[in-house]
Amino acid sequence: MEAGEEDIVEFVKHYRLGTIIGAPTAGANGNVNGFRTPGGYGLSFTGMQVLQHDGVQHHLLGIQPDIYMEPTIEGIREGRDELLEQALEVIKGD
Repeated sequence: MEAGEEDIVEFVKHYRLGTIIGAPTAGANGNVNGFRTPGGYGLSFTGMQVLQHDGVQHHLLGIQPDIYMEPTIEGIREGRDELLEQALEVIKGD
């Protein structure tokens, strides 16, 4: 079994291995079941309940960052990586 991105972020959050900066994860972790209907349409759904380490619902909530940030239009226009800048400030202790 491979660990997905959300699994890794959950480990970092739960075991306090680092500060998570950015937006929440998708909350779409879990095995996928799929099938085709007689009309040829494909359907898929998560076939398992995924909880966070503390037992809280994961589906649609995802992992919440410690510092919520999203890139801004201004930062993109200026060619800046604002999330990386914030991460460097956290590392430096600013």
